[in-house]
Amino acid sequence: MRVSDNIAFDDTAYWSRNLARREGDFADKVILQLKGRVASRCSNPDCRVPTSAPKSNNGENNIGVGAHICAASPGGARFDPSMSSERRKSFDNGIWLCANCSYKIDKDPTAYSVALLKEWKEKAENTAKEELGKKLPSNNQAIDTVTTALTGLPKGYIPTAVSNVHQATDKALELLDPRCSVKTSYLNGETRIGIYPKEDIPISIKVSAENAKEYIEKYQQLIEHGQDIEIKSSALTFEGSELFEEITNSIDGTLSMLTEKKPATQKLWLVQNETNETEQFDDIHGLISLGTKSFSFNGTACNDLFGIKYQKSLDENDDKAKMTISLSLEQWEGEELSYLPYFEKLLSLFSKIVEGWEVKTSLEIKGMEIFSGVLMKADKLDYITFLNGFLQYVNRCKIVSNAFNIPITFTTNISYTAEDHKRVADIAEIVEGRQVYKQADISNPICKLEVNKECENVKMLANMTEAIAIKMEMPSNEIELFGVIVPLPAKIITFLQVLPLFHSDIYGLREGDIVTVEWIPQKDFECSIRFES
Repeated sequence: MRVSDNIAFDDTAYWSRNLARREGDFADKVILQLKGRVASRCSNPDCRVPTSAPKSNNGENNIGVGAHICAASPGGARFDPSMSSERRKSFDNGIWLCANCSYKIDKDPTAYSVALLKEWKEKAENTAKEELGKKLPSNNQAIDTVTTALTGLPKGYIPTAVSNVHQATDKALELLDPRCSVKTSYLNGETRIGIYPKEDIPISIKVSAENAKEYIEKYQQLIEHGQDIEIKSSALTFEGSELFEEITNSIDGTLSMLTEKKPATQKLWLVQNETNETEQFDDIHGLISLGTKSFSFNGTACNDLFGIKYQKSLDENDDKAKMTISLSLEQWEGEELSYLPYFEKLLSLFSKIVEGWEVKTSLEIKGMEIFSGVLMKADKLDYITFLNGFLQYVNRCKIVSNAFNIPITFTTNISYTAEDHKRVADIAEIVEGRQVYKQADISNPICKLEVNKECENVKMLANMTEAIAIKMEMPSNEIELFGVIVPLPAKIITFLQVLPLFHSDIYGLREGDIVTVEWIPQKDFECSIRFES
C-alpha cells in the first residue's frame, strides 16, 4: 500500500511538472521565428551547425530546438519566478540551438547565464544578417587556406581571405594590450593600424632630440586648436603599453594623433543688407574638433559637391575665421550641362557672395546652437571670385547649348580665356533677348548705300520725314564650348525710330555710286540684336 501511495505521489508530480512545461511551451510561430532569424543554425557561436536538412518522403530532418533562456517551469535552468506565463513563452525568452547545445546549457546554468545566452542570440542574428546572400566557405576553400599557410602561395580565390587576415591581425595586436581595440587596413601599398583605447591608458612618450621642436609645436596645435597631427614613428619611443611599443619598434612609418570629432550641422543663409532679402542654402553636415583656444569645422553639402572648413577662435573679441571653400567638380564629369546636380543652387550662392551679400551662419551640435554670426563677407576674396566666374561661364555655355539644341557635357579638363568668356556671355545675352539698347548706350549706326537707277533709293531716304525701322544682317561663325563646336546663325540687328542723314552731297550722284548714311535716333529709339531663327 505504501509503495502504491508512493507511485501515485510520483505520478502526480510528474504530470504537474509537464503540465507547467506545456503551458510555457513556445507556439509554432515563435519556433519558426527563432529558427528563421538565425538561418536555421545553432546560436552557440562555437557551434553554428545547420539544424535542418531534407529527408526521404519530402520531409525535414530537424535537430534544432527552440530552447528557453529562462526555464518554463520551476526547478528548470535559470527559472525566473518574476516572469509571467506570457513572457516565458515569448520570442524574447527563446534561443535556437542544436539538440546537443540545448542539453548542455540546461546541465550547467551557472556557466550558461541568461546574459550569455542573450548575447549568443543577438550575435547569431547579426551573423545571419551579414551572411545573407553571401556564399559560405566550402571545404575546398578551407583546404586552400591551409595550403596557402604552408606554401605561402594561394591555390585559389578566397572571398573572405583579406577580411580574415585583418581580423586575425586585429586580435593578435589586441592581445598585446586588451585595453585597446585595433582595426587594420591596407590600401595603395599603405598599411594603417587604428588604435582605439577602451579606457584611460597612462603612456609615456619620449621624443628624439632632433624632432622635439616639431613635436612640441604640433602637439600644441592638437591641444589648443584640436588639429590632427602626424609625426614619424621613428622619432618616438613609447612606454606603458606593449601594443604601442611593438608597433613603433617594428614599423617605420607615420604616427597620427587624431582629436575626438563630433557631428555638427552648419546652417547657412545669405542676406542682402539694403533690402534685407534672405536666401537659405543647404545644411552643411560635418565634424567639429575642439581645442582650448579655437575650434575647427569641416563639412560638406549638396551631396559632397560643396565643401567648407574653417577655424574659429573661442575668444569672443576675435570674430575672424580662417576659411576654405571648395567645389568637387569631378562629380560633374561627363554630365550634360543642362542636368548638372545642384548647379543652380551653387551658382546663386557664389554670385550673391560676389555681389556683396553677407554669409550668415549658426553651428549646431544635436540641435544646440554653439556659434552664430556673420561667417564672411567675401566679395573681394579672389578664390570666391574665381569660382563664381567659372560657374557663370558654365551657365552661359548651358544657355547656348539649350538655345541651339546641341548637347554639351561637362569636363574639368577645360581652359578658356577672358576673351572666350566675354564672347560666350555676349551670345548668351542675345539668346536671352538681353541685348537691347537705348540711344545713350550706343553710337549712331552708319551704313554704306549703293545708288540705284535714277537715284530712287537716295531720293526716297532724303525726303523721309517720319522715323522708320531698319534691319541689318551680320554673319556669325561658330564657337567651341567644352570641346563641342556650336555653329551660330546670322545676327539680325534692328533699329527702331531712326531717320537717315547723308554725309555727302547727294546731288550729282550716279547709279553705282556709294554714299554713307548715318541713322539718327528719334523719340522711342531702340536697338536690339537677335539670332536669325
